[in-house]
Amino acid sequence: MILLALILAWTALWGLTRWLEANGRLPVGARRDVASAGVIALAVIGFFWRVVSGRAYMPADGGDLASFLYPMYHFAARTLRSGHLPLWNPHLYSGYPLAADPQSGFLYPFNLLVFLLFPRITYPVMEGLSLFHFWWMGMGTYLFLRDLPPARPLNRWAALAGALAVTFCDPMLTHFGNLNLIAVGSWLPWTMWAFRRSEVRRSWRWIIAAGLLLGIGTLAGHPQMSLFIGLALALDVALRVLLMPRWNGRRALTDLGRLAGVALISGLVAAPVLLPAWQLTHYTTRAAWDYTQTVSYSLSPAQLIGWIVPGFFGRGPQFHWGPWDRVEIGYIGILPLVLAAVAVTARRDRITWRLLGLAIGSFLVALGIYALPHGWLTWIVPGLSQLRAPARMLLVTDLALAGLAALGLDTLLREKPRADAPIRVVWRGTWALVGALGLLALGLYLALMMRQDADPRVVLHIAVALISAMLSLGFAIASALWLAAWRSGIARRHTLAWIAVALILLDLGNGAYNDISGTEPTKGFDHPALVRFLQSQPGPARIDARTGIEGIWQPSAALVHGLDDVWGVVNPLVLADYERYWEGMRSRSSRLYDVLNVGYVVARKDVELDWDKFELAFDGDPNLNAYRNRRALPRAQVVYQAVAVTDHEQAWVAVHAPDFDPAKQVVVEGGEPLSAAGTDPTSVTWEQDGPNRVRITAELAMPGYLVISQAWYPGWEARLATGERLPVLRANYAFQAVPLPPGRHEVTLTFRPLSWWIGLIIGLTTMVGVVGALWLTHRREVTTFGLWTE
Repeated sequence: MILLALILAWTALWGLTRWLEANGRLPVGARRDVASAGVIALAVIGFFWRVVSGRAYMPADGGDLASFLYPMYHFAARTLRSGHLPLWNPHLYSGYPLAADPQSGFLYPFNLLVFLLFPRITYPVMEGLSLFHFWWMGMGTYLFLRDLPPARPLNRWAALAGALAVTFCDPMLTHFGNLNLIAVGSWLPWTMWAFRRSEVRRSWRWIIAAGLLLGIGTLAGHPQMSLFIGLALALDVALRVLLMPRWNGRRALTDLGRLAGVALISGLVAAPVLLPAWQLTHYTTRAAWDYTQTVSYSLSPAQLIGWIVPGFFGRGPQFHWGPWDRVEIGYIGILPLVLAAVAVTARRDRITWRLLGLAIGSFLVALGIYALPHGWLTWIVPGLSQLRAPARMLLVTDLALAGLAALGLDTLLREKPRADAPIRVVWRGTWALVGALGLLALGLYLALMMRQDADPRVVLHIAVALISAMLSLGFAIASALWLAAWRSGIARRHTLAWIAVALILLDLGNGAYNDISGTEPTKGFDHPALVRFLQSQPGPARIDARTGIEGIWQPSAALVHGLDDVWGVVNPLVLADYERYWEGMRSRSSRLYDVLNVGYVVARKDVELDWDKFELAFDGDPNLNAYRNRRALPRAQVVYQAVAVTDHEQAWVAVHAPDFDPAKQVVVEGGEPLSAAGTDPTSVTWEQDGPNRVRITAELAMPGYLVISQAWYPGWEARLATGERLPVLRANYAFQAVPLPPGRHEVTLTFRPLSWWIGLIIGLTTMVGVVGALWLTHRREVTTFGLWTE
């Protein structure tokens, strides 16, 4: 049904475009660009036909799409539909500032649209979001490539070929399950397109547009990709300055001004994501990262063979066998590399050199630990030292190579067949590649025959490499024959064009089946009997599913089912204090464990626990049991004994003191000590009002501390019913406490992160201003600095 609706919508759009074109409202040929958009959409559907048809799921194990993003988006959509903002996540990690986690993506326009249209977020919906961004990447690349030549638009077939090469390149396929990465990455060509227009049309209007596009993309929630897009723009500006025919200081300053304008506008638009994320980094373990952690997932030089034989070291996670981290390899197909060589050898103009420089520069960054540039950048560029996986910069490399390929194809389609020196170099090089691949395949055949008695894994590795080598050999031969057809003039240009597009799609299509499965990856969330039992228990009480059951129970299942868990899926932005507290307990028998308000442990049926403390509570699930913690402390209680400390490390020492009893005492930072020995804690009532607000009623006979088993983070406010504001102190190293005077009190705790609200105001104000500026200037180009003339 959705597919039919898309076809009808595209048909209607094409018809409308044709009518507007006929009436002079649109430039001639606009309907062909709309047709190209439809071709890219059909290519995405055809490429992922098994996913679109529901016959398979991708990635095979769900990856981040199932374990990380699906529960997060499910929670965000559910919360927004309930009339609340998903600023705080009370369900995982004993509470977590979701608004500060850029990966949440709930302000990203396309995500918001999906949250509005779909009453329930399912895994196919998540796959659909990924597929949409493949198309979005293709469309942005098509527009960027069409605008590449300064004098005339690029041939549509050439732009389409380059767009498909980027759409299905290895970085995009590798990160299909990393939705926020490809979502931000898909704005790379759009930003480059607008930035290029600001250069050619000499207009502030397109600088504003580029900043707006990058800012919107950043809202999808992958700061590294946003930073890499910014680095791509900076590298492009540097190359433009270096390739000036003669030095022009004023023009160089203008180019720097364009870059600064894009950075400023995009940063302001994305302020609701960037400001809270910047604050969060100071409370995570990433704040203490060193360079050795930053360069993990660098592109190993040994993997360069993957640019020609993508499956040599195994392309999917199931077959990867190299001793280095599995990362994207940048494969964009054989024919695009041949066409890129045509551009470099035959054109030799400044736009060609700029694209080549962008490809080389971004490739050097992707090498990470294996080359110097990445290290320099981590020293110079703010935030880069806290982001690992430099190999992701290959997305920029592939866009530049696709641009070269499009220029090469455009050159061949516009010029008459000839056999001059540049074309002969490419022609001979292509056949040399065919010979090299033939020798490689022969060697792998011999190795396969001679190693039949070896370890089966070794035989499998050889077989996988052989299959990939044979496929590459086939497409190298096809590329050589295509070039021969052009040289001989036996085929029309239109025929050569669509054959080139088809070859690229077929070549890259070999990666379509690398990481799929017939089993829905969200099955690990489905434990209906166990979930019903846990939901029916009085509370509030948390569960503890961090018992090595990731293959049976999804780590973030609590987020989907409205349960509360002490942990969740592996998240690099977990609060460092809370993580240290967990690791410092060492045992579930510790009284520090009871502070977490764990009512039930979810574990396998043969789990070993402290049976003096835990008891079987539910065994109705085929694989898992729930075990009750008889000593769990309440989510909130009032205690009358407090140890006051002046710094954080003193708090750590105090909570680990042998005589510390969290059932009766609290360690507070910045508070007043209390010593009402012999006074039992006072129970309270707990009422959750959405994810960001809690109402607690307590009655005290003397001054005490309301101790809340919820992770401490800036932004929490506490108020009495009278409106009096109370401090929310750090308690027991990682949690919260509110000092209360004697009497009956209703305390309302509300999460109001100042950084998020300031960012939201800045972002909305900038959006309104930017859209207004674009609207006011839509009829004329606005020049800048007095350097450009119309």
